[in-house]
Amino acid sequence: MGTTQDRPGRTVAGGCPPWCVVLHEDDDEGAGRRHASASLSVPVRELRARGDETPPLFGELDPDDGHGERSATTDLALCLHRRDGAPTTWLYAGDGTDQVLELTVESWHRLVPALDRLLDLARA
Repeated sequence: MGTTQDRPGRTVAGGCPPWCVVLHEDDDEGAGRRHASASLSVPVRELRARGDETPPLFGELDPDDGHGERSATTDLALCLHRRDGAPTTWLYAGDGTDQVLELTVESWHRLVPALDRLLDLARA
């Protein structure tokens, strides 16, 4: 994004992180101020609990696979966020309702290589 000088109306102490897309107001001060990135949307299929026939809020229930597993097609949103002045940046992955995984950026750095190893096993 640029510096705080590039974004009028932002008087954030220390400036916004380069990924912040929030247009902070001058009276937007204190512990409640948050920085947030643009959201990425990723289409996914999620496994539903046995007997769960409720379609996701932002998706649809897939047909029964005939093997006792039911899934749903939905989108996961991915977004960075951090409270102003806080040292920790969080990465949210969720559907806005039931599916939520919110971990520190450092945790995601550890998680992604492990996921890659499991995905390699699944491809074999």
